[in-house]
Order: sequence, then C-alpha cells, then structure tokens
Amino acid sequence: MMAKQLSKRRLSRVTTILLILCMASLLSACNLISQRELQQQVDATATQLANQKPVISILSPLNNAEFTLGSPIPVSVSATDTIGITRITLSVNGNVVDSAQSEAPDGNRSLNALLEFTPNAAGSVQLTATAYRANVASEPAVVTINVRQTQAQVTATQAQQPNIPTINPNDPTCRALVNIGLNVRSGPGTNFPVISVLAAGSVVPLSGRTSANDWLQIRVTAIQTGWVNAPFTTLYGNCALIPIIAPPSTPVPVPPTATFTLIPPTNTLTLTAQPPTATATPGPADLVVTSIIGPNPITLGAGNTPVSATFSVTITNTGQSQAAPQFTTTLEVQGSGIVIPIGVVANLLPGESIILSGDLAFSAAGTFTVIARTDSLSQINEISEANNMATLQVNVNANP
Repeated sequence: MMAKQLSKRRLSRVTTILLILCMASLLSACNLISQRELQQQVDATATQLANQKPVISILSPLNNAEFTLGSPIPVSVSATDTIGITRITLSVNGNVVDSAQSEAPDGNRSLNALLEFTPNAAGSVQLTATAYRANVASEPAVVTINVRQTQAQVTATQAQQPNIPTINPNDPTCRALVNIGLNVRSGPGTNFPVISVLAAGSVVPLSGRTSANDWLQIRVTAIQTGWVNAPFTTLYGNCALIPIIAPPSTPVPVPPTATFTLIPPTNTLTLTAQPPTATATPGPADLVVTSIIGPNPITLGAGNTPVSATFSVTITNTGQSQAAPQFTTTLEVQGSGIVIPIGVVANLLPGESIILSGDLAFSAAGTFTVIARTDSLSQINEISEANNMATLQVNVNANP
C-alpha cells in the first residue's frame, strides 16, 4: 500500500515537471516567433524605404519665364528623400549642364541647391532637375523657359521669379553665393559642430578664410562668426584682401561610454493590461527673424549717385516638433513700396536657423528703416505671426 502511494507521488512530480518544461518550451517558441516577426517587419520597412525614389521640385524659374540671351540663369531646386540625397543635376534640353553634391557623405534627407546655366541661343528651353540617392534617380522636375534676343523683348515674368539672388558684378564687396543647402560650423572643418544652416541662394559677406582657401569665414550674427565649405560656394567681388584667420582649436571628441546591465532570463509569462497612452499632437512651426545685419552708416556714391548695400537676415524655427514647410522671406525699405524676395526655404527643422541675404538700393541721404519679413506670403500656420519681422535703422550719408 505504501509503495503504491510513493509511486503515485513520483508520477505526479514527473507529470508536473513535464508540464513546466512544456510551458517553458511554448514560451520560448512564442519569443522566437515574436523576434522573427519583428525582424521581418524591420527588413520590410528597410526595403520599402530603399524602393522609394527621391522627390525634387524646381522652385525657380517659373514655367514660361523669360530671360535674355547670354545672361546666367540661376535655377533653384528643392529635393527630399527618406534616406538621403547625394547629388542633384540640371539638364538643358537633355544635356547635363550643372550639378551639386551633398556636403554629407551619406546625403541629406532634405536638400536645396542653386544651379546655373547660360543660354547661347534664343528660343524655348526645357530645364530638367533630377535628384539622386546614390544611383537611385527621382522622377525629373521640368519647366520650360523662353530665351529672348534682347532685354526689351522680356516681359514682366522675369521680375516675378522667387528665390533668384541679386548679384551685382560691379560690387567690389567680397561675398559668397551658396550653391547648396550648407552647414555653418564653428570652425573650418567637418569635425566642428554645426551652428546654423544657409539656404541655397544665400549671399553672405566674407570676413576671413583659411590659408588653403578651402574654408570661408562668414558673420552669423553681430557677435558670432562661422565657417562654410568653400567648394560649395561661388565668390563674387574683390576677395584678394580677405585675411587668413587662424582656426580655433580642433574639438576633442569624447569617446562614448557604454553601460551594460545583465538581466537574468525568465520563463514566466506575465500579462499586464496597459492603460491607453495619449499621443502628443505635434505643435506647429514658429519662424522668428532673430537678426538683421547690414552696413551702417552707408555713403552714397560720388555725386550722390545711388548705392546698394547687402543685408543678412537670420531666421530660426523656434517650434518644438514640426518643420516649417515652404516659406518666403523679403527685404524692403519702409515707405519705398519696393519689396525684394531674398529666398524661398522649405523643411526648416525645429531649432534650425538659416541666413538669407539680399541687396537694397539707396538713392538719397537720410535715416531709413530696413524691414526683414519671413513667411511674407503667409504660407504656413505658426504658433505666432507677431515675430516674423525685424527692423534695422540705417543712416545714409550724402557724398556731393
């Protein structure tokens, strides 16, 4: 009798152990399936992103715009990609005439560029812009323009083109035209941190250079300078006297430290009901004109002839979560009735800044108010519209 009871107890223990082992095996199998499914989802997402083409648009010139034979035509484009734009090309009637590379080796998810060509024959011209992620090409963006023999044949469409920088070839001021969306760094090298971003088409005065002329120093604010990569710019004016600036100390990278915590495995499956989580609604962008910089005072030309001056405007997206979609920035002299577009920008991320520049003409002595206005066409919804404008008082001296 006693032996039978012991046998039953042993059988019960063995049965219990087998049940526990089976449960552990099932839990392990569930874990393996979950990890496999997760990896499949990751692989599927990566494949989907890799199969998507970049997207590009031509911001200017507008379709059917008119230009003069022999005059350089700037072409402003904007491209985006889920992984990174590495280069952009411009073709005229099927032939590549200009291209721009990304400053980042792996490309940029959002990239603006300013390309150029000079027509050598009158007639209708087809401009085609294409963005590339390595060898993956976008669908082309196409506009048609008309080239006229003389300026007298050009209609008013030329004056309506957005984001076309004003370049006065007779201005001796040394300045750089930014050909592509370009990082401004705290020192002359890609190992220095980025302090702001210049939009393609920005024209910025130079304050220094490296001895190899591969990096250029610009003024970011009234008290801060920054450096840009020279091959991504075009220089205008007399730059022979721009001084060589000793670069700041190279930042020393701090090696990352990793902390490892051992978590013992467990075979216990615990199901806990989770309360619903509220999803935060992204807030809108908020564009702020953080500074406007220009010469002061300004002196008219000999015999009180008109003179042009370059003003730089810094715009920051102070919003917390949303990039600012496409917006336009303008410069004007209060009371003149003349408004000059100085840039069309898209996808300015939260916390990012850009510097746009433009020239204003002064034809009389006196005190004038220069107004910089961002989102001047009220294209985007912002947290506040009250901070989209900044002013600068400028004194213009006579020169009889």
